[in-house]
Amino acid sequence: MKILDRYIIRNLLLTFLFITVSLQLLSIVIDISQRMHRLENNQGSIKKALIFYYPFWAIWLSNTFSPISVFLSVIFFTSKLEKNSEIMAILSSGISFNRLTVPYLISAFMIGIVALIINYYFLPMANKRKNQFHYQYLLSSRYKKKYDENQTISSQISNNEYIFIRNFSRKENIGKEFVYQKFYGKKLIYILKSKNIFWSKKKKIYVLYDYRETTIKKNHDYFIKGDYKIKKFPFTPEELLPEEYIAETMNISELKKFIDTEKINRNVNIHLNEYYQRTSLPFSTFIFTILGLSLSLRKKREIGYNMIIGVILAVFYIFFMEITKIYSTKDYIPSYLSVWLPNMIFGIITLFFYWNN
Repeated sequence: MKILDRYIIRNLLLTFLFITVSLQLLSIVIDISQRMHRLENNQGSIKKALIFYYPFWAIWLSNTFSPISVFLSVIFFTSKLEKNSEIMAILSSGISFNRLTVPYLISAFMIGIVALIINYYFLPMANKRKNQFHYQYLLSSRYKKKYDENQTISSQISNNEYIFIRNFSRKENIGKEFVYQKFYGKKLIYILKSKNIFWSKKKKIYVLYDYRETTIKKNHDYFIKGDYKIKKFPFTPEELLPEEYIAETMNISELKKFIDTEKINRNVNIHLNEYYQRTSLPFSTFIFTILGLSLSLRKKREIGYNMIIGVILAVFYIFFMEITKIYSTKDYIPSYLSVWLPNMIFGIITLFFYWNN
């Protein structure tokens, strides 16, 4: 690697780190000012939020808006080189524009790989901590009441197994009138009922109170009843009553398994969007790196104009992705298309600017 490559990579990465941290600090200050009243109403404090919420919120935010951070970093760094006539000197020395692109692509690759690892494994842990604090201290009273109120569970957990629970409480992990049914083909072969069911989060087991088992044979039915029964099922209440954003708290392998289970019962496009986005967002690093470079190297009189156009494109990319995800959630378009379509369109726009340099 040449000295020029190391110089560009080092300074571009430092610029990206500076802009990312600066945007996060600014966002945290703005967010605290808006949420202070709700924190106080829910017996929270700014100190708690700064320790247990905003570090994890910042990771989520930096990941979501990473295309904008990358783009601004490339624009800022390259425009500085252009202003100091360093780009002109580099190109005049015989280095082609394509060769100049190489250290930018290496930087994009390094940022993208780190973002991919964070998306797959570390971001879910941050989201879990962020969501826990959010539900406790930042959720409005209306949504908190809706979250805590008892809900009915009716779920197909496999091709031949069904679960029914009336009035399950997330807060107390207790439900009423539990029914588990197992079929062989279209024939019912086993029923397990109980008046109450309790989920032990610590031991990962269910406790059935006042239960009755029925095994249906060809010539005779067998009954067993008792006061309580400990039972292990391959699911948790969170999986039976998934929150809208539960997918963002799972690593990539857990998310894939969860989607395979959930697709039996319901539309899982909202979870598929999260699954595909974990790869598409890091990939967008390459698109916005080349786009930023291409816009920065246009004629000097057009630099300010091109920076404005580029920022608008970056913001529109985020907005466009959110719109396509909504259409996917409504099952109008496939999830993989909703997440990758913005990359395809902005990839074409980037190639246009790159070829016209």
